[in-house]
Amino acid sequence: MTNWFREPISNQPIFVNDSYEIDWRGTLGVGDILYGLNCAHQLAHLHNHHIRMNVFWKHDADFLYHYEDPETIIERTQYLHNMYHRQSDVTLNHIFNSTDDDIEKKRWRGFGHKRDPQRVLSFHHWMFRKELWTTGRPKKVVFWRPTFNREIPSGGKKWKMTFSVKEWERIIHFLELKGYELVELTYRTPISEAFYHIRTSNFCIFYDGMWQYIARNLGKPVITLGGSSICKVHSPQGVYFARPHDEDNDFWDYLYNLPKNESHLESRANRYKTKLWESLNVSD
Repeated sequence: MTNWFREPISNQPIFVNDSYEIDWRGTLGVGDILYGLNCAHQLAHLHNHHIRMNVFWKHDADFLYHYEDPETIIERTQYLHNMYHRQSDVTLNHIFNSTDDDIEKKRWRGFGHKRDPQRVLSFHHWMFRKELWTTGRPKKVVFWRPTFNREIPSGGKKWKMTFSVKEWERIIHFLELKGYELVELTYRTPISEAFYHIRTSNFCIFYDGMWQYIARNLGKPVITLGGSSICKVHSPQGVYFARPHDEDNDFWDYLYNLPKNESHLESRANRYKTKLWESLNVSD
């Protein structure tokens, strides 16, 4: 296997097939498609070669998951890919009404960890165009929670609900008392509006899901809440709390020390930004 490199931030040894054409399972979540796009762009960068990314969807181009959705996942994908650093390095090829059971099971094909192609991907470090990275408005906090999902996470995804509805209300009430300007996003928020609010935020607080890759690709300071270490994989630029109370890492202690802890959030994000920009040869 000759087409492999170690990604500099994760140190993960990754390969891509000789055709430089990869397959990805499309789902209804924005985070999932940006996860794949980040991988594709990192592959193109490491191999200095254009990547064709085939995305397999089980529905047609006009499918809406919820009748109140302002746009399709295809429209959201196109909007966000246009914001990517070196966007032309990756071409998206949408395959609709797919009956490919293999990609449904594997999630991706044609690339992955050198020793185990289906191992969890942790090399997906990429960014939106540098000119889109802006200093947020002081005191503006953007948040999202699972309350307004069409379906509340259950079964294997219950870890997304380690913070209850009442605990989310407590978070919101505290931030309001501290004078923060709060903006809540949901799955029904138009993509351009979500992008604008995250881009102009001072920091974000959220459960793992929905819009977290927009915050990641803009290097925004974030607090991620959820009972799985996958939160750290998806949002490496921020801080993570698995549950409200933890002996060594108590969320409420951290929250109640805002705005003092904003400097800690910013330093985490800046550390990640420096690593990312250096790895991609982007000047400050």
